[in-house]
Amino acid sequence: MEEETVLNFLKRHGLESKQGQSILAEKIPSKENWLASIFKKDKEKFFCINFSEHELVLMPLDEKDNTLKEGIYNQIPLSEIKELYFDEPAADNKLIVEYEAATKPTEHYLIPQENAASPWHSKNLMHLMEQIGVKKN
Repeated sequence: MEEETVLNFLKRHGLESKQGQSILAEKIPSKENWLASIFKKDKEKFFCINFSEHELVLMPLDEKDNTLKEGIYNQIPLSEIKELYFDEPAADNKLIVEYEAATKPTEHYLIPQENAASPWHSKNLMHLMEQIGVKKN
């Protein structure tokens, strides 16, 4: 998938679209749902995440062909986010999203260093890690 595809998707839906602000990610099931993930009821989900000035936009990817699902996205206002940072382990990175509302669990996304089908991902990842910040384990 080309970055231009992501930018066009955002524009079609009236969302902020700036080059260099999107990455690919895999949502990791929460600890509360680990048993469901064993039985594949809450399996990992793949997303394209766009970081804008006022919100995160989560766009699910079709599992079969890794394309954006037209018309399906979730906007998360930054005002609802308590803390947002990258966690940098040895291999891949994680994006951690902690919410203001104590009832909403922290979300974890696995962010691969590279994505062969989307070479723009690595460059955007490095830029966003500098912009948002990294905490090392």
